[in-house]
Amino acid sequence: MLDNSKTLLAMLTVYRGSVNMVTKCNEAFTEMSGFSSSAIQNSQLSEKLVLAEDANYDSLDDLFNCALRYEDGVFCDAKLFNQFHYAVSVKLHCVYQGCDIFALYFSVSENKSIDPITKLPNGWALISRVNYLLENNRIALKNMVLLVLEADNFSAINFRYDYMVGDQYLTLLGERLQSLLKSFGFVIRFSNAKYAILIEDNEDLPEPVLRKRIELICQNLCFALTKPIVISEQLAISKSFSIGVSSPGYQYHCYHSMQIAAETEKQKAKKYSINNYFIASPEPKEDFLRHKLIIESLPQAMSEEIIEVHYQPQYDMKTKVLVGLEALSRWTDATLGIIRPDIFIAITEDIGLHFEFDLWVFEKVCKQATLWQKQGLNVPRIAINISFKTMEMTTFIERIRDILLVTSCPTHFIELEVTETASINNSKMLSENMLQVKALGMHIAVDDFGTGYSSLSLIRTFHKSIDKLKLDRSLVDKVCHTELDKNFIKHIIELGKILDVSVLAEGVETKQQLDLLIELGCDYAQGYYFSKALPLTEVIDLIEHDTSLV
Repeated sequence: MLDNSKTLLAMLTVYRGSVNMVTKCNEAFTEMSGFSSSAIQNSQLSEKLVLAEDANYDSLDDLFNCALRYEDGVFCDAKLFNQFHYAVSVKLHCVYQGCDIFALYFSVSENKSIDPITKLPNGWALISRVNYLLENNRIALKNMVLLVLEADNFSAINFRYDYMVGDQYLTLLGERLQSLLKSFGFVIRFSNAKYAILIEDNEDLPEPVLRKRIELICQNLCFALTKPIVISEQLAISKSFSIGVSSPGYQYHCYHSMQIAAETEKQKAKKYSINNYFIASPEPKEDFLRHKLIIESLPQAMSEEIIEVHYQPQYDMKTKVLVGLEALSRWTDATLGIIRPDIFIAITEDIGLHFEFDLWVFEKVCKQATLWQKQGLNVPRIAINISFKTMEMTTFIERIRDILLVTSCPTHFIELEVTETASINNSKMLSENMLQVKALGMHIAVDDFGTGYSSLSLIRTFHKSIDKLKLDRSLVDKVCHTELDKNFIKHIIELGKILDVSVLAEGVETKQQLDLLIELGCDYAQGYYFSKALPLTEVIDLIEHDTSLV
């Protein structure tokens, strides 16, 4: 039952007639719905409200008829469409006022369209708004433009100060964006420090004019965002931003295509510039369309196990004995053909799927290792690639513990290869998680060593948790070319000995490379000289019959 005090509840009064006209609303209703009082007055109630399917009333008229019979009114669940046409779940109390006037009091039971930190609308609200405009022929996609904006390396604020400061920053940033852009369109927060602005243009401007207008908005936005966000008298935070924009005037097939276009341009801005914006070209290029299809196909490829795990053997250079396998993802799509791992793994990070993808591979390998053990096979240690972005997640250890428990996989079978696909945001959590990985009995290797963001700094910081360095194939490929290349690898191998960690060379393809690496003191190797990554049936045969090189 709703609170008897109606002063704080959102309220409408409705004149019961042929169209059930709204006569007035209170301030609480305008705040809850996002509509101004002028926009809601004299509108039809049926445009804003629908009763829940289990409301015990067949229609609004049925609700009003029941309210006539009870002095305290009647109660039911309903859906109220807010300014984005998002259906907000509400508790409804309908009371008869006399003279065919009814008061409707609303209490929000659930509103998934509002971001709890900034109080801005979120991605659900944006999708609802776009779908409403399209379904009611209010505006075409070609007259909408989507800006996706993100503060670079936002996580550093949380880790340097605390999460309360991070939340303050997000709220103040949202307020600044609102003040700058509210007159142009809707500002929403997606996640972390990523926001979107939907610019609705009903004037049907020619594409060149619309593009110029969007460029001016972006330029003003870039300038405004160079000013620090003032948290307190003692703290002001300056961040760089990356902005991606869908193609102005282009008729996208659907909203999802428009969002992918803006997201793709944002990634370009982040990669190639600072405090800048990139606008999508009018005609999507073939690589963009392929990128879009990969994004759309990824979840299904995981759930239906279309992505397979192959295993590349690793050998001891001196004894030629098989000492390990590296688990490598392989994806052949019926439509797209072979999709390179570096492409789809990068996409998992771009769209925030890296955590679930890494753990999905981890679980598949753990299940396989346990099965091999039950079959009596001599299981070598299996290396699984895990990005730093995954390993620094707060729930990482909890999730891998659960997987190890469910699969009954012995931890000494597993080696985690951490890869430097992005700069580290939470070094404290990463350090703690690496120590816990070691405590669980797993090994840790640093993949692609010699490239990446901060390999030497990383090794210096985390060397106590690291068991192995993997020389990047780009270095191994050149080891026989010049004395400089040879000495470069020689010193990395010497660094491994100083740190008391083993060194594995990736991408060994010739006997000349192998002999030189043995001479330099490298411990282990993998590459096409020994074997490509093998599908499951072939690797089982390898484990059963061929544990050393002849």
